[in-house]
Amino acid sequence: MIRTRLYEPADDEVIYHYCPPEAFLEILTSRTLRFSASYTLNDVSERSWGHSMFEKAAKTLEDETGSEFITKISEPVTAGYLHAMLMIGCFSIDGDVLGQWRAYAHDGRGFAIGFAPTLMQIPAKPLRVLYDANAQMQELVENLKQVYNVEKANGFKYDDEFVSHLWLMGLDLCAYKDPAFREEQEVRFAHCCGIIPSGKSKKIMPVGARDPTTGKRLSKPLKTQFRMRNGLLVPYVIVDYSRKGAVDPIKEIVLGPQNENNEQNIEIFLSSIGVDNAVVRRSKAPYRT
Repeated sequence: MIRTRLYEPADDEVIYHYCPPEAFLEILTSRTLRFSASYTLNDVSERSWGHSMFEKAAKTLEDETGSEFITKISEPVTAGYLHAMLMIGCFSIDGDVLGQWRAYAHDGRGFAIGFAPTLMQIPAKPLRVLYDANAQMQELVENLKQVYNVEKANGFKYDDEFVSHLWLMGLDLCAYKDPAFREEQEVRFAHCCGIIPSGKSKKIMPVGARDPTTGKRLSKPLKTQFRMRNGLLVPYVIVDYSRKGAVDPIKEIVLGPQNENNEQNIEIFLSSIGVDNAVVRRSKAPYRT
């Protein structure tokens, strides 16, 4: 794994999920979120960007470590890239970004839902996205050097622990994105499914989720479902963010700059569904079409 990408929020931190009005209603009333397959998100370089950065970092180390080590680290990373499907839930550390309103919240008519991440404990790995390509390269090189030094001290056994570590590192590469998306300031939650052969085709294998630090099981395998979005078939899983109603992590609701609801209307709705401690405010973006 890439330890520095693991998102560890402060106790009072809030992260925001931008969404259109219909999704807002569904998220609040069902107390669930939909995490979609990474390759259906709006960044066409999802995962491929991070994998290409890994290949570049590995190449720079070949003279120092030898080609065998590079081959050994590349095999599990590439296997994860090819045979793992990541279901991604996207959040931002900023609840009032014009580009986010325009792209994800029905051109400013939607909402940003503020969650307390320390209360969510959802079955997915929390990662803080890094957008600076030079920083990505430096971080990867340092991680791979550390792997090399540990493996050298162990006599280059390339055992199951080594393979597992590199597999997880490969999945964490989804936390590296093209700098063009830096304004999103994203925190993402990644739920892993497998892709396995099925006759002449392939199928998704749900695998559940475990805590990235303790190994404690967070969920049983989640059923993969499908929906159409603008003609694109999107695999997704439904994630419970309230621990079956045991906690209420919603702390803030931000109305988009073109949202026609008044704050009182939203407060009444929240009260009706038992969300009693969320602050309702309006975007400060001076935006209209």
